[in-house]
Amino acid sequence: MSEFQRISCEQAQQMMAEKTCQVVDIRDEASFANGHVTGSQLLNNINLQDFLLDSDPDAPTLVFCYHGNSSQQAAHFLTERDFTEVYSIDGGFEVWRQLFPQQISTTNG
Repeated sequence: MSEFQRISCEQAQQMMAEKTCQVVDIRDEASFANGHVTGSQLLNNINLQDFLLDSDPDAPTLVFCYHGNSSQQAAHFLTERDFTEVYSIDGGFEVWRQLFPQQISTTNG
């Protein structure tokens, strides 16, 4: 079993620019709809099993939450399910929004 790593938003942004990453957001659905990292997908109890079945466990997986705390638990969970390259993003979406406002998408009309 591998361990997840904690990285900064800047490191995550650089990683996303250099290679294809799976980016997941574990915040609640309304928060995700109001703004999320462009290219990320909402990961919750409803779609977790599908994600585990359909995603590549060897691809870099970046985990966002609000501030970087809950993402550590989610990242650990993924490593326990044989994901080999998992990153918890320190500062979470709140720091990302401040640093990279041009890389925010919404799903609200």
